[in-house]
This record gives sequence, C-alpha cells and structure tokens, in this order.
Amino acid sequence: MDCSLFTDPLFHSFAQKRPFATLTQMVLRRLLEPRELDDLFQNEAQRQYFRTLRFSDLTGLVCGVVLGKHKSMNAGYKDLKDRLGVSVRAVYDKLQNIELPLSRQLVRNSYRQTIEICKAIRCVQNNDIAGYRTRILDGNWLSGTEHRLKETRTSTAAPLPGKSLGVYDPRYQAACDFIPIEDAYAQELSGLDAVIETLASKDLWLADRNFCTLKFFYSIAAKSGCFVIRQHSKLHGTEKGKLRKIGQSETGIIYEHELALPEYEGQQMTVRRVVVHLFEPTRDKDVEVVLLTNLPVEDADAVVVSDLYRTRWKIETAFGHMTTAMNCEIKPLCYPKAALFCFACALVAYNSFAISKGAIAAEHGRAEAERLSHYYLATEIALATDGMLVALPDDRWEEMEQIDQETFAAEVKRIIAAMDMSRYRKSTRGPKKKPPKRTNKRKSTHVSTKRILDQRK
Repeated sequence: MDCSLFTDPLFHSFAQKRPFATLTQMVLRRLLEPRELDDLFQNEAQRQYFRTLRFSDLTGLVCGVVLGKHKSMNAGYKDLKDRLGVSVRAVYDKLQNIELPLSRQLVRNSYRQTIEICKAIRCVQNNDIAGYRTRILDGNWLSGTEHRLKETRTSTAAPLPGKSLGVYDPRYQAACDFIPIEDAYAQELSGLDAVIETLASKDLWLADRNFCTLKFFYSIAAKSGCFVIRQHSKLHGTEKGKLRKIGQSETGIIYEHELALPEYEGQQMTVRRVVVHLFEPTRDKDVEVVLLTNLPVEDADAVVVSDLYRTRWKIETAFGHMTTAMNCEIKPLCYPKAALFCFACALVAYNSFAISKGAIAAEHGRAEAERLSHYYLATEIALATDGMLVALPDDRWEEMEQIDQETFAAEVKRIIAAMDMSRYRKSTRGPKKKPPKRTNKRKSTHVSTKRILDQRK
C-alpha cells in the first residue's frame, strides 16, 4: 500500500536534509507501536494499571528525553501535556513504580522487531560461527543520581539506582535482553537465573570471569549450547595434560589443554582451557588470559576462541555509545524502577540505531557504517526531531505503524541511498602520543594559563 506521508513534500525535505533524524523517527514508530506496547503492558503488568496515561505514551516521553528531543522530563511533559492527559506528578508516580518485568519485555519486544526489520532490509551481518547464535553477556551499573530522595539529601554519597545485565547480539548489533536489578550492591550473579531461563540450543555465550560459575556452564551444556568465558581464579578443576602451543594472535601466544570441571548436581564435564600469554599486560596488569570453552575444536580452534572472546568489547562499546550519545541515565530519576525503565528505553533507542546502521552497511558497505559517529547521529536527532514533528504532527506518522515491511524497507533504502555519509563520519586523528610526566607541586593547585603563554613569548 502507498503511504501518503511518503509523498508529502515536507517529508521529502526532511528526508533529504536531515536523513538520519527522519530514519530514526520512522524506525521508532515501528519499535514503539502504541497498540503493541499497550498490549505488552496488559500482558505483563501484575499490580500497576493505566487509566488515562497509556504505557505507550509514557514510553514515548522517556524515549524523547533519552534521544535529546526533550531537554528534561519536565520539558517533555510540557510538550506532550495535552496528549498525556495527566499531571506531571502522575507521570513521575507511574515512572517510579514501573514493574521490572515490563522494562525487560520492552527491550525484548524491540529486539524481535529489530530482527524482522533487518531481514526485510536485508542488512543481517554474518558475525556468528557457522551453526551458532552468539550472545554476549555483561553487567552495567547505573551512575549516581541527584539527591532528590529525602533520605539522601544530608549525604555526599552518590545514590546508586541499580544495575542490570545486558545481552547483546553481534549479528544484528542490537540488545536482545535486559535483566534489571534494583539493588546496586547486589551481585551480578543475582540476575543470572533470568538469563539461564532463556538458554537455547546452539547458543554461544561470551562473558567475562564474573559469570564463570559451574551453574552457568552446566546449564548452557544441558541446553546443547556452548560458551567462551574467562576463567575466574576461584574456579578450580583438574588440568589434563600439558599446555600445547597452538598458534599466535594479535594479542599473544596461545596454548591449550583440557580441564575437568568439578562435579555439579551429579554431572561431570571436561572443557578446553585456552591460555593466551599476552604481548602486553592488560589494564589490570594481567599477563595472561585464561578462557574456558566447550566449543568443539573442529568448529573453533584455540586461536579462533581467543579472537572470539575479544569481540566481547562490543557490548561495552554499546553501553559507551548510550552514555555519550544518549541520555540513558536521567539524573533526576532517582527511584530504581524509574532509572531502570529509562535505561531500557535507551536500549530500545540503541536498537533503532542498529537498524539504521545495518541498513547503511547494506547500502554503502560495512566499512562506511563502522565510520559513523554516534555523536553526530544523536546530535541530528536532538536538533531536528522537534521541528520535524511540528511540521509533520503525530497523526501524520500513524500510517508508518500500519504499512507492510516491504514498503517500509523500500523507503528506508531510498533515504539511505541519498545520504551524504561524510556528514556523519568520525573525526580521525593520528596515533596517541605518550603523555609527558607531570610535575606535582603540592603548594600549588592551579596555574594561570595566560602567564604560561606569556612565558612562551
């Protein structure tokens, strides 16, 4: 079917001059389709209810703040007051009581739609080992909020609203799961049972040593999955045979032998123990990295296992982009449920970026997509979206939620084909120079820049 929005001269003007902001608006209309979000709420909510304020409107408000369309929650409320239909106090009350399963399902729902859209656009990247579906697991702490809670106003300690476990799919470069944890002091492993419930056959899990537990290993194996996880010093086993040199990677010389893991719930498993003797120590001063894996050697030798583990940084990079290019942590939202819901909305926004970057990779090549700067992309969204929605109000975009995937994909490709990619590339710089040793003058805590420049003359 034809969408009248696509024939509107105003839409074409924004698509030509602010293509990424237009593209993001199109994608978000698919990921945040109101009826689907409200149905999600009806199915998942246990205690909370919405009468006047819909869950879809609340999600749209928070996503607008995350992407910089609104400078703050209060500013966003003022822009959307007529649509929300409730007081600003009611908005904050709803946010601070958002149930954690809702935040998780919001991310999972966006991932499901991300897969559908990427397949329609034909922008799926082949980053998995043949026959496996890679999953990268990592924890993320939310930084301190403002001291808005009465109990925190007399303390200088930063109030921490919680943490989460994130699961990343490198094939679609998207967040596929999110396990929120309210207690910032809780161990990451407290959320591991929720991850174990999602295990499936042929999953390949990559994780750091914090997740090196027998329960996780045996649970993955029981589901016919595989893992590459760094060995924790507290996990011991029985080493079998001497280390054999296998080869060399960019980071070090690689050795391998077998390790019999301790028995767990009547089960016994032997895994491959891959040891990488590093050419340069890590930032934690480690001179070697030890990996445990149950991948068959015919599917991945020790060198491939080592290289595979190094891709774990992709999820940390995703968290970094969300921190620097988005408002993934809204400081006034000090209640844990509100802060974690905000982070979930940021993951949805990140998935919209993943769709757009994947489409750009399909049209202009993967190398061009890797050169994109999230800062420039986010800046265009923040500056152009408000004007776009004034010229093309919400009711004009409703057709975007109804069109079929083929029509949507064709329009996405048309916009991307005309994009000037040079506007969004990262700024390049030469290699970093080793910083000079600085003098420490205990009696002086500051210096006048002008006097330094005067001495230069």
